[in-house]
Amino acid sequence: MRRLFFFFGLIQAVAFAQPPSKPILLKSKNQWVDSSLDKDGWKYFQDQYTDESALSEGIDEMPFVPSLLQSGKDLFSSLTGFSFSIRRFRMKGLSNRYFSQSIHEISMNQLSDGNIPWSNWGGLNEVTSNNQYAAGLKDNEYQFGALGNSVFMQLNASKLFPQTTFTLNLSNRNYHQRFAFTKVWSVSKKGWSVATSVAFKQGIGGQLIPNEFKGLSYFLSIDKRVKNHLISLVLLGNRQMNTRTAAITQELVDLTGTKLYQPSWGFQSNKIRNANWQFNHHPMLLISHEYNLHEKIKQVSSLLISMGEKYSTALDWFNAADPRPDYYRYLPSFFKDSLLSQDVFKQIQMNPSQLQINWDHLYWINQNSTTDNRARYLLEDRVEQSKKVGLNSRYRIQLNSRLLVSFQGQYRLEVYQYFKRINDLLGAAYSINWNQFAEDNLPGSTAIQNDLNKPNQIIKVGDHFGYNYTMHLQQWLFHSQVLYTLPKFDFNAAVEYTATQYQREGMYRNGVFPQNSYGHSEPDYFSNGQIKMGVTYKLNGRNYFYFRSAFSSKPPLVNDLYISPRISSLKQTDISNEQAYMTEAGYILQAPSLKLTANAYWVSVQHAMDVMSFYHDGYRNLVNYALSNIDTRMLGLEFSMAYTLSAGLTLSTAINAGKYAYIQRPNYSVMADNEQYISEKGILYIDQFPITGLPQLAVYSGLAYRTNGNLFLNLSSSYMGNQWLSFNPIRRTYDAALNLPSNLDHNLMSNPSEIPNAFIVDFSAGYSCRIKKFRDGHAYYLQFFLGVNNLLNQSIITGGYEQLRFDTAGGNLNKFPNKYYFSTGTLYSLSIKWKL
Repeated sequence: MRRLFFFFGLIQAVAFAQPPSKPILLKSKNQWVDSSLDKDGWKYFQDQYTDESALSEGIDEMPFVPSLLQSGKDLFSSLTGFSFSIRRFRMKGLSNRYFSQSIHEISMNQLSDGNIPWSNWGGLNEVTSNNQYAAGLKDNEYQFGALGNSVFMQLNASKLFPQTTFTLNLSNRNYHQRFAFTKVWSVSKKGWSVATSVAFKQGIGGQLIPNEFKGLSYFLSIDKRVKNHLISLVLLGNRQMNTRTAAITQELVDLTGTKLYQPSWGFQSNKIRNANWQFNHHPMLLISHEYNLHEKIKQVSSLLISMGEKYSTALDWFNAADPRPDYYRYLPSFFKDSLLSQDVFKQIQMNPSQLQINWDHLYWINQNSTTDNRARYLLEDRVEQSKKVGLNSRYRIQLNSRLLVSFQGQYRLEVYQYFKRINDLLGAAYSINWNQFAEDNLPGSTAIQNDLNKPNQIIKVGDHFGYNYTMHLQQWLFHSQVLYTLPKFDFNAAVEYTATQYQREGMYRNGVFPQNSYGHSEPDYFSNGQIKMGVTYKLNGRNYFYFRSAFSSKPPLVNDLYISPRISSLKQTDISNEQAYMTEAGYILQAPSLKLTANAYWVSVQHAMDVMSFYHDGYRNLVNYALSNIDTRMLGLEFSMAYTLSAGLTLSTAINAGKYAYIQRPNYSVMADNEQYISEKGILYIDQFPITGLPQLAVYSGLAYRTNGNLFLNLSSSYMGNQWLSFNPIRRTYDAALNLPSNLDHNLMSNPSEIPNAFIVDFSAGYSCRIKKFRDGHAYYLQFFLGVNNLLNQSIITGGYEQLRFDTAGGNLNKFPNKYYFSTGTLYSLSIKWKL
């Protein structure tokens, strides 16, 4: 108890102690302050700058206290950004659309799904770390921001640190080797700046035998300064091809004896072949112009042009047995006869290859089932091609030393084309563009045709089939904000207005929806706005108290607006804007030996929408569950602290304790892919259900030691709990409860599935040495960094979901059991960097 009182007394003494009267700049020759490593989230380097200049007593009765710096990550995010990611942690329990990323002030959040395409610039760690970060509703100079957090990336060559580096990474993760070269030239006398970087990543095997990874990243930035103008050109991209990991059931773990089992591969002619690949390549060209019109007025304009393709591969079949080895009818649990179930179990144990794809058999079926070698099986690409244009302009006006205003306008055009493409006919000669799920329609019906404009179309490798449509998305944005600084208070306010347009264009006239599939649909228009306000009380240069609040209105995501855009332009009937309210309040301490943040938050999201598509046993078809009027509430506390125990030794901790739940019963409607009408309506009984897919309790603790610039060591642990699997909405309907057997516990079916809590220990170490020094002060450095995750070599469930397919007739939960993602074993990454 005495130690506890002493610790809190120490915090008060540090927090409210009177500081010196002059600013202090803590200097250290720390070669490890390297943004590319911090980008990977391995460690947290304490901010070496403590600005206490305003604490000196001035002539005025109320001394001017400096505002919080905008640049850099906040303490909580720096400590937890990597450690909590294994369990898909999201700050404040918010969905992806409430986090924002911009490059040269143009938003990267996709209008289609709200996600940020991180992989588009993946692998360019050495140059993409020049970021500013705004947590929560904190003010920022560039945009309105987001409720979760906002990252603003600058890639101008003149704003990157001059360097020449060669980097080698060795790892047992997704990729095993990474080679990178980066060169950033200093600004020339004529105002030119150039930066370039290239990286190659590859890997085969590893923990999961069929895993493969190949990636090539590239970057070029050229700046030219002409008087008050800075003109920049940036070209970057990441061409990546890798296999994907599938979730598996506990039965498959028991059958194979490993949590590393993957069903998407098998042997073809004694060579491993994977059916589950994904490809991504979206080059980006950015042109920007900065102009200082006046010492108090600055204009920044940017143009983005991007186009590219991503696709994933999968097996498809027509009038043939399911080729997936983990299909539920092939497993022992499917058979009610215990003897037959045991026989299947023994057969799999004696011949484990049954749980892998039999590629040779698929080829044999294709070449021997029909006289004309029509395909029963094929490998398909599910393609998304995109074209994007973004235009942004912002004026920054410093009216006086205390008042800053800014105005921004942005236009974005995004065009996405979705289709399936034949990758491999697996030994067959051709296929036909038919819809196998429409075979149960009336005999002679045209419903079987995927495209009535080309009935009975013969398709071969490279041809489109199945579905083919384009989404035309546009958004206009106008934003303004005011920052007002007083000696003891900071005030900020921002408003934003957006106008959004969605329109579907069908390339096929679908046989089930001939009137609602081909050509342009009626466009949808949405008008939305956001407003936020905040005030910070600056007790002194170390203690800050703040209160912030915001209202946000967003259009429904286009993927949640259309019920089944693959085949028709039909939309949900209950369409509404998504609204969010958020309030947060907190305290920040910035002292030389102690940094501390505490943030309490409350968020309410209303009128959200969602669409889920899956195979339904009752309808014997693909169905689309359209959900509307989804309301959620998130409240909690974020706490973080970094305390310097002694010279070079720092103790840190971070805690997120939240309660995230649905707060009413959403509406749902069901439409099958082979029907033109809604076949079922109702409500989901999920009031007070927890929000799933992320931990609601997460705790981090770490002990870091570093010498005066050469050695860095960090040992940390993370605890994550209160996490549930993504749930199946069918199990929470009235009809599902009505069909349950009398001997089945209703709570077992309706309650969400919780996954075990996880405790993970990580270790990282870094060492830097100077290998040569020149007379002009220039030196060569060799840096080593080692990161080891899951030091205790545990098997951890990182996430999963309840299968959307459900036994509606019998209510048998074990027929389609939960599926899980696993992280098994210790992972490491070794980085060797030569800096010239």
